[in-house]
Amino acid sequence: MTISLPGSSRKGLTGLFKRNDDTAAKRPTAKKQLDGSQLAKLFDKQARTAKPVKPAKLSEGELDASAQLSSLRGALYSSKS
Repeated sequence: MTISLPGSSRKGLTGLFKRNDDTAAKRPTAKKQLDGSQLAKLFDKQARTAKPVKPAKLSEGELDASAQLSSLRGALYSSKS
């Protein structure tokens, strides 16, 4: 009884265990891809779209704390003479 292995018989065992060269990047099949909010609306009709968030400005106390941390960090890494 013989066992038939997939692949060409000329390649032997290396053809069986070798990685395939079909790992090229494949293009999406749809012409226009959906973004996250559109995809969510397919499954949940009441899905809300996320509003872009604007970064807040630092308060005076946060600016002072940041300056103190910077000076402490600079003192920690400064070369001692």
